[in-house]
Amino acid sequence: MAKSAAAPLIFVVGARGVPDVEGGCEKNAEMLFPLVVAGGYRVTLVGLADNIKSDEFKGVRLLKAPHSRFLKTDKLLCYIAAIFMAARLRPRIVHFQGLGSALFLWAYRLMGAKAVVRYGSADYIVGKWGALGRLGFLLSEFQLRFADAIIAVTPALAQRLADRGITRNIHVIANAIDSMPETAGAASAFAGEDYVLSVGRVTAQKNVANLIRGHSLFAERTPGAPKLVVVGGLDEAPYVSELRPLMTERVLLAGRFARSAMPPVYRGAKVYVNASLHEGSSNAVLEAISAGSPILLSEIPENRDLGLPDRFYFDPNSPAAIAAALGRAYADPQAFVVDPSRHMTWDIVAARTLEIYRSIAPLEDACALEISNGKATISSGASG
Repeated sequence: MAKSAAAPLIFVVGARGVPDVEGGCEKNAEMLFPLVVAGGYRVTLVGLADNIKSDEFKGVRLLKAPHSRFLKTDKLLCYIAAIFMAARLRPRIVHFQGLGSALFLWAYRLMGAKAVVRYGSADYIVGKWGALGRLGFLLSEFQLRFADAIIAVTPALAQRLADRGITRNIHVIANAIDSMPETAGAASAFAGEDYVLSVGRVTAQKNVANLIRGHSLFAERTPGAPKLVVVGGLDEAPYVSELRPLMTERVLLAGRFARSAMPPVYRGAKVYVNASLHEGSSNAVLEAISAGSPILLSEIPENRDLGLPDRFYFDPNSPAAIAAALGRAYADPQAFVVDPSRHMTWDIVAARTLEIYRSIAPLEDACALEISNGKATISSGASG
């Protein structure tokens, strides 16, 4: 559907790119913003030049920005470049896809743009950030007071903001499950092997060291135990080096996979494990649920917000607890499978997000996304 030039423009900052780019806010952007376009808005997303392969994705205009590794992040230069792009485009709404990207929220407000911030995680509590990095995140968090809307992806993160005195215009909208139909001919990269799976960049936040230790204990007491496969980027070389002494022939750091290649990898896993010390609304966990994998989760507030029985959770700081949880799930995998219908679809996530946009930048004459029996449908007419 062609978009009217008068339709409000939403300018998205904070995702490294779409489609098929590793990361939680990237997955969210890939699934959400084409549905926002279908809802009548124009959307322009700024990503890192290396990750943007075309000018458009499902109606979302894509722009390339430079990047560097200054202050341990590849996004800071992108954030600065995005300000100049926005000054030219004059968006009605700037949608920040993560806390760090809201560092320059003040600049967009000076332009007259409305601000929506997706609060996906409190990144500054992760040990990898130095004093300047932590300060940047804290400055971003302080500026949330001036946002027109905040989307917290879990109740625990909304409470975290409330504890800091930020209570206005907060909406809790989690990530969603995926449709994962069986694809003829699709095979796991690990077909024919038994494996425990974990997905996410190999970082201290993901707690890979304790996961390896726990898996080693589990393997010692389990004849024919499955290997541990960790799928995710190996960008943080110092942390990856720290893992080398823990590695055995039963552990594989498989590196980054395209998201489109992951469904059979999830389906082939004996157990999916999220051992994170800090998390948001984990897309990887929801993908594992969508694929019907048995799952185990670290006992942190954001994972507890999924509302699963106690047997699904373990102490992430205890390798022995991880080993015991693996033993339980391996012995009775069906008891650790979660019904996907407990969780939202991306259509519902989009509908709730569009409600926020309409409240701050109403559509004058466009299409409205409505929910009917859990499905998104397009209907014409005025909204707002």
